[in-house]
Amino acid sequence: MTPRIAAAAIVLLAGIGAPALLAATDELPKRKPGSWEITTVAPVSGMTKIKVCVGDDDSMVAPSEGDCTEPKLTPLNEGIIVDVTCTSKEGKQKISTTFTGDFQTRYHATLKTTFDPPIGAISHMGANIDGKYLGPDCVAEAATGKP
Repeated sequence: MTPRIAAAAIVLLAGIGAPALLAATDELPKRKPGSWEITTVAPVSGMTKIKVCVGDDDSMVAPSEGDCTEPKLTPLNEGIIVDVTCTSKEGKQKISTTFTGDFQTRYHATLKTTFDPPIGAISHMGANIDGKYLGPDCVAEAATGKP
């Protein structure tokens, strides 16, 4: 996989996957269904903004491709860390994401991924992701399903 594909993977994971303020919890974060604007900042891709249509089956913790382990959840005072390992034909990805926010109007995620084997020269990658709820109706340009 090239660095360009790796950058695309970060954007896809961003649209990756709780009432009031997400406090110490043992549940996976889940966005409110509807239209969301996702802003991702990563060293390999810079800043990107996409609009996604989130359904009831939302999953933000793992890529849409590959065989993934059950998420390991570590509650924080005002958030949660979700660790998952996924295996695909390209190799293994260890993904650790810290989530905060209410997931009804906004959320923030700090994503760290380790690739084994490395993708080109990239063995580690990180991104900051901010989600903003736009409304219950999905806009025409929003992708459906998981980005």
